Amino acid sequence: MDERLSSVAAVAKDRTGRSEDLQAVLSSLGEDRVNATLGLREIDGRVDALRRELDRLAELPDRLDAVRDDLSGQIRQTYRQLEAYVDLRSLISPRAPLPELRGWAASPDALRCLIEDVCARRPKLVVECGSGSSSVWLGYVMEHFGGGRVVCLEHDERYLELSRSLVAAHGLTHVVEIRHAPLRTWEEGGESWQWYDREALRDLDEIGLLHVDGPPAATGPQARYPAVPLLLPHCSADVRIFLDDASRDDERAVVARWRREHSLELTRREAEKGLAILTIANP
Repeated sequence: MDERLSSVAAVAKDRTGRSEDLQAVLSSLGEDRVNATLGLREIDGRVDALRRELDRLAELPDRLDAVRDDLSGQIRQTYRQLEAYVDLRSLISPRAPLPELRGWAASPDALRCLIEDVCARRPKLVVECGSGSSSVWLGYVMEHFGGGRVVCLEHDERYLELSRSLVAAHGLTHVVEIRHAPLRTWEEGGESWQWYDREALRDLDEIGLLHVDGPPAATGPQARYPAVPLLLPHCSADVRIFLDDASRDDERAVVARWRREHSLELTRREAEKGLAILTIANP
């Protein structure tokens, strides 16, 4: 009896061992399959990364062309500004270091257009919406021809003092007035704007050149629109209205409204930030 039990136990043990061996083999095969799958995924990922890199390299010539064109445009623009600045400097003998141009200030090519107009027509009164570098340059040219003045409307008290100090440093206070004109609400046709205090316009008559370079766009949509409806009645029949930053969408919309509502003729001049020049039709 004991021998039979021992025999049965031996057979059972043998089968159990074989079962465990089989399970081990199957487990090993499963791990190999998983490892193979992971390996294929890793290879696919590397292939995709390589394809993306090849696509990027294929686009490189076009990108280089774009960069080259951009650099060429910047070089042309810089040369244009330098050329305009040299022309401007030849016209004046400054009594103090001149303020910077470009950036927030007028660009040299736009300022040259303004000064060309002063030289050609010699207006007696130039009005600027805003103040800064252009105020000094215009002041020197007006002083050179004699008998004229520049009035700049400035709402920001900080820039008011800076501009006044700048004008004083150049000895131009007898020609250039930086006039404080806080922003006030002006309403027309159901619309409203924040624009210079109308009290500051009280003695401005026969404006021969109007340079619109403010208020800043941050004060609201079409911030510079009120300049023409409010100042045109103070202008001479042959006034030239210069609008800076004329390449911006807001300023384009302003110009369209001015022309439609006041029968103004438009000339656009190439300038770094765009320049629109408007005149009264058939003065």
